[in-house]
Parts: sequence; C-alpha cells; structure tokens
Amino acid sequence: MPEETKALTGKFVKKMGFAPEIMHIAAEIDPKLTQFYDFCDKVVQNDGALPSKFKLLLIMAMGAQRHCEECVVSAMRGAYNKGATEEEILEAVRAIAVAGGAPAITACKDALVMLKEKSFDKAGCGKR
Repeated sequence: MPEETKALTGKFVKKMGFAPEIMHIAAEIDPKLTQFYDFCDKVVQNDGALPSKFKLLLIMAMGAQRHCEECVVSAMRGAYNKGATEEEILEAVRAIAVAGGAPAITACKDALVMLKEKSFDKAGCGKR
C-alpha cells in the first residue's frame, strides 16, 4: 500500500474510528484516488459552518434515500465516533422516515441494531 494511502487511512481511523473498505480497494487499484479521498476527508471530517457529525448525519440520510444499508451504517458510525449523540442519530432517522418512508427507514435497520447494541465495530463499509 502506498505511503499516501497509509497516511490517509490513518486519518480516517483517527477521526472516524475506521477507514471505509472502498478506500482500501480503490486505492489499491488506482493510488491516485487517494487524492479524491483526501478531498472528501477534508470536506466531511472538518468542522465548518456545519459540525462534522451533522455532515455525516446528512450523508446517512442520503444513503438511506438511496436504500444503501452500508452507506447508512458507515455514516452513522462516523457520526457517532465524531460525537453525535444517540438522540441526534435517532432524530436523523425520524427525519429519514418522514422524507423517505418505509424503503428509506428499512435501509437504517442495521444502523439501528448497532445503535441499540452499542456495537459500532461490526458491519458496514469499515470492515478493516
């Protein structure tokens, strides 16, 4: 694994508690993709007008709208690791239910199980 990829992976682990699996795969195939992930890291992981945890809750909602369970799990884990409270996550899930109905809330099932069990180290995009 190139040094640039290792450094970026380390940033993700430090900030979110895990590095998305897709980052490892994509960087292995095309190391230049780490530049894209570095840009994403700066946009999402750094507080700005919106705190990082809120950006990750937005990303969680977008994943639910696309019915992507792994996206929801990954973003929820990141938000939790960035300081989102259980109540903030649950309120985001309520908003997801209002905006997306049953299909979107169904995409939140695994994330809700993880939240209930306080088990944030399994499943989702951060398997490594």
